[in-house]
Amino acid sequence: MGGMLSDDRGDVLTHSFPSFFDQSTLSGAAELIADNAIGLQEATGDVRLFDIRTELGRIIVKALPRMYVSVLCEPAVNIQLLFISLNVAIKKIEKLPPEQLVAQTTKQAEPVATQVAAKVSAPGPEKKLGKSIGPPPTW
Repeated sequence: MGGMLSDDRGDVLTHSFPSFFDQSTLSGAAELIADNAIGLQEATGDVRLFDIRTELGRIIVKALPRMYVSVLCEPAVNIQLLFISLNVAIKKIEKLPPEQLVAQTTKQAEPVATQVAAKVSAPGPEKKLGKSIGPPPTW
């Protein structure tokens, strides 16, 4: 469904959620993660990954130095493929200095949001779901 990068103060640095996830909801989630991750790490030792499973979805939170990567996905996600993708993205994030990361995410947030909104609101050609073969039989 989407992902979010937040810092240890509970600020959303960037996200890829659909537009129906408003900024206040994402900020609240980022604050909860930042506030509770320290307690979870103390209770579980040096665990840096949290996998929260529910009936309707799955939340993966990966702790990085001074930030968190959060992913909301379907319960039946291919977790191995997701972890491979997360690890690749995390390696790229860790190479960026914090100042460049904040500047880059601020610059990219507006064009991405505009592109998504344009795709969602643009009318497209209607497709038929099936062919009609005549009226239903009367028996």
